[in-house]
Amino acid sequence: DIAGLQGQGVPVEGEAGIGYVLRPGFHMPPLMFTLEEIETIVLGARLAAQRGGAGTAKSAERVLAKIKAAVPDNLQSRMEKVALYAPPTFGADHGIVDMAVVRDCIRDQTKVEIDYTDVEGTPSSRIIWPVAVVFFSGSTLLSAWCEMRTDFRHFRTDRISTFLVLPEKFDGGDGRLLRAWKKSMSRDNQA
Repeated sequence: DIAGLQGQGVPVEGEAGIGYVLRPGFHMPPLMFTLEEIETIVLGARLAAQRGGAGTAKSAERVLAKIKAAVPDNLQSRMEKVALYAPPTFGADHGIVDMAVVRDCIRDQTKVEIDYTDVEGTPSSRIIWPVAVVFFSGSTLLSAWCEMRTDFRHFRTDRISTFLVLPEKFDGGDGRLLRAWKKSMSRDNQA
């Protein structure tokens, strides 16, 4: 971490096991946002709080508190007056799926076994590699690599009846799997 800071030009001196010191006169640049950026951040946090589950709602609240504490007084009062809202979306139930667990599986690249019922009512059991969560107004999709289909598939979270986190990990290739999913989505949208 210290080497990373030094590589970015932060004047840190010392060595491991002895200690480090930050030379006097170095200050982090202030966190500055325009009014439009503040509005975007507030709206994004409100959307995340509405759709991302309880953990995301708390994180969104903490993010806004940190930003409010870091911006100048005139922008602090403007944050409270942002008139952009994200009302609850009715019918966008996550079912039994805990969005915090899904985020952990994506972040930790952990395989999941699900029981899923498709739109025709056909049940299936699958082992998936969670890649992304996509929020629509009436549903939430878990996008994943499906071992059974050896391709990307999208599962409505309200149609998942069993969500079991497995001990096995998958190799997302440092973002390679996410990039491949994004590419497949843009290809599908062009078709």
